[in-house]
Amino acid sequence: MHTRRARRIRAVRSDEPAEAIAARAAALRPFLGRSGEERRINLRRMLRLERRAARCGVDYDALRHAALRRLLAEAEGPPPVVGATQEHADVRNEKGRHPR
Repeated sequence: MHTRRARRIRAVRSDEPAEAIAARAAALRPFLGRSGEERRINLRRMLRLERRAARCGVDYDALRHAALRRLLAEAEGPPPVVGATQEHADVRNEKGRHPR
């Protein structure tokens, strides 16, 4: 009796993923818009389309998805650090202590 075994998919990369993502991001950058808000709107729209393609399994490009995520992170800037700004530096509770 012959049993079927699932075959493994093997892949070989000829380049580094980080380099490929950076190249794809550089190629997409001119088409995103001029202002910061326009870039963020376009990137969010493109990411929604890429996620939809990932769910369907049709026309999904992992490099494009990673490049769009990287570009959106650049457009939004670093996340604010709580307590690092002057606004949050002097926050105290009703007993005059810093909240934990």
